[in-house]
Amino acid sequence: MATSISVDKGSSGVPDTTGYEAIYQGTITLSGNYGTSTSHGDTLSFSNASILSNSVPNRVEIYEQPAAGTAPSFYTAVYQPGSTIANGAVNFSLAGTEYTEASAYSGAIASAVWKFRAWFPRGK
Repeated sequence: MATSISVDKGSSGVPDTTGYEAIYQGTITLSGNYGTSTSHGDTLSFSNASILSNSVPNRVEIYEQPAAGTAPSFYTAVYQPGSTIANGAVNFSLAGTEYTEASAYSGAIASAVWKFRAWFPRGK
């Protein structure tokens, strides 16, 4: 299954733009399972998120944002670019050990609030 994203909108100025990039931020919603038995990640598509670019992002940061009083999962998330904005992936690991492929998200990783910040080339 694939993750889904929602882009923050409103007074935060998203997308923020420079001369060369448009910067988007938002929330990632995890799917039911972590990828497939050989994918080393869960698909992360930006294609349905009103991104004003058709290019693969230059950079994506993924981080956990637990509410005060909530224990973090301590997982690390890494974006893996695909050949289009629709077929990248997010890889989760804990202390260098990848989350078990094709397994259901559970525990702290499933209940965590996952956020992203992505830099896309402008004008394409």
